Amino acid sequence: MIRLFRVFVPTSTFGLFVFEALLVLGAFIFSVYLLLDLDPTDYLSNLPGQVSIALVWLSILTGMHFQSLYSQIRIRSRLLLLQQLLMVTGVAFLFQALISAIAPDLQIPLRVMLLGSLFSIAGILVGRLLFSAYVLPRVAGERLLLIGDSPLLEDIATHLARNPQPGIQVVGYIGRSASETAGIPEAGGEGPAGTMEAAIQALHPNRVVAGFEGGLSSRLARELLELRFSGHTIEDAAGTYAKICNREGLSGLNAARLLYSKEFEPGTRALFFQAIGNCLIAAAVLTLLSPLLVLIVALVRLSSREGVIERQLREGRNGPFTLYSFRVGAGGTRIGRILSRTGLYALPQFIHVLRGQMSIVGPRPERPEFERELSRHIPFYLHRLKVRPGITGWSQIHMRHFAVPRDSMVELEYDLYYIKYSSPMLDIFVIAQAIKGLLLWGGRP
Repeated sequence: MIRLFRVFVPTSTFGLFVFEALLVLGAFIFSVYLLLDLDPTDYLSNLPGQVSIALVWLSILTGMHFQSLYSQIRIRSRLLLLQQLLMVTGVAFLFQALISAIAPDLQIPLRVMLLGSLFSIAGILVGRLLFSAYVLPRVAGERLLLIGDSPLLEDIATHLARNPQPGIQVVGYIGRSASETAGIPEAGGEGPAGTMEAAIQALHPNRVVAGFEGGLSSRLARELLELRFSGHTIEDAAGTYAKICNREGLSGLNAARLLYSKEFEPGTRALFFQAIGNCLIAAAVLTLLSPLLVLIVALVRLSSREGVIERQLREGRNGPFTLYSFRVGAGGTRIGRILSRTGLYALPQFIHVLRGQMSIVGPRPERPEFERELSRHIPFYLHRLKVRPGITGWSQIHMRHFAVPRDSMVELEYDLYYIKYSSPMLDIFVIAQAIKGLLLWGGRP
């Protein structure tokens, strides 16, 4: 796996994206050379020509992202894949129509757009079929051997069983009878010390993931060191869990890591520049959408007698604050449903961003009484207040529904991951995913 935007993605997915990005770019450049009457080299060497090609290229790749063609790379149906590609090119044509109205010089010629889109659809469709049939089964995957008694090992196995990832396979689990629950074949039954060498010879893993709640004995430490010296990769269960699940495992977290380590301490400089960027974005959003805000205020006032703004007390980094949002109505008025589905109900929260009470990206703002109650039952829960709460966030894009008490613990794991890897690029990734979620499924950001 490789890390992009502070997010771990399978190598096969990244390779497929690079291939298709080059294929789409090549399809339109080839179409320019085939169809344009003027010198294609002059067209591609001039800035308007380069920008027109770049815009159509970005629109197609963005459309493929919004169609989840890189989160689900296995072909479930050829017809569905063709429909998704046609949807992507249709949106690209609409985008070209918008460009022709705003900046005609940046519009790609229609015949080039048609032929380039045809080449792109055909190339991607054939490429995906070949990739699924010949490349994906032969991808040099990560064969994981899990060793130890940490609950994180069972969590890793269970997560991969429920969410198979290309190129990652658990081939054995030594040390806990819970391997039967996860559906993982045991490598032996005498404990790690007695089965480790036999498991390595029988299963041929290329990564050994170790996790021990009570710490390593001298014998186990010596055996693991010998494995590492012989060329095997040894990984900590907590690091592998974060890589595969994109969240920090509470089972592998202790007070010492939070007290003495800086890995979960957001830098002062990073928080400062994040606040500056957030204020600029919030000011731009409120300014550009001010006519829409006036319209929403009028519609909510007409549809509800309870007032336009809903006020709720929330816990923030610097103490409680009153959270503003447009009233969607408990009865479910038509305007309320529209605001809730499109996420427009949260527009007043950009005011909190300007005030420094919230961030655009951060943990979900929680009620103070819930915050206190959850902190009594979930270790390290208050550590999520190390950063400002967000309009959207890493946990929000991964967990769109909260139904069982366990969700609060998983939410905290996502929040800790965000705090640990917080960066401008991760914020951009979260915002893009939140917009995608709103456009495709609706609901709260």
